Amino acid sequence: MDESQHEILDLAQVYALDAVDDQQRLEIDTAVQNAPPHVRLEFDTAVRGVHETMAAQSASTAVEPPVHLLGRILDALPGTAAAPAPIALDEVRARKRRRLVAALSAAAAVVVLAVGGITVAQQLQSEDGQPVPAQILAADDVRTAVAPIAGGGSATVVYSKDVDAGVLVMNDVPPPESGSVYQMWLLGPSHEPVSAGIMEADDVSPSTTAVVNDIDQSTALGFSVEPPGGSTQPTGDIFATVNLT
Repeated sequence: MDESQHEILDLAQVYALDAVDDQQRLEIDTAVQNAPPHVRLEFDTAVRGVHETMAAQSASTAVEPPVHLLGRILDALPGTAAAPAPIALDEVRARKRRRLVAALSAAAAVVVLAVGGITVAQQLQSEDGQPVPAQILAADDVRTAVAPIAGGGSATVVYSKDVDAGVLVMNDVPPPESGSVYQMWLLGPSHEPVSAGIMEADDVSPSTTAVVNDIDQSTALGFSVEPPGGSTQPTGDIFATVNLT
């Protein structure tokens, strides 16, 4: 995939969050229409994934607004609203990063994975207190990769090799069958498969999010079906891979 195709996929999140004006949306639509079929599919999958993740998060956190809120909002509105100034496309990535940080941080504050048979709570926050998604999305080399999952659904990884981490979002992936788990593997030509955690049936929801660390030497994130507790090396076929190149 060349740089221009990566740039199209990098715009999927801001497009999904409606953080573009009409002209920018038209330009993105044109670029997607002129892209190869696999890029169009990945773009559409990424947009759908953001919509589904935000819908799931909104449903889980929705509360009734105070009865007086509407009146206060209407009282605060100016008599004539000024038209918003158009935003140049070179500002799109900055806006995308700010809004996607909030979306990912809200949707995945804590992720529980089982690694080597030990349950680990992975916070989306680094030791210095800065959210991992914020670091990833602020990185110059931030990338988005999408792959379909055998059996249904998709896996999206927003990642940065400079930050050495990625955020995995799985949408509409069916849970593993009874007596098995999904195991994630960091794959690359310079090392054997390295376990990135396991997901049991209860860990898999319509929108499942996890942080994947130590990705800088890997070229893909793979998924296999393994016995309960996981394996030291894949014993089943790698049924899906997300490229990290």
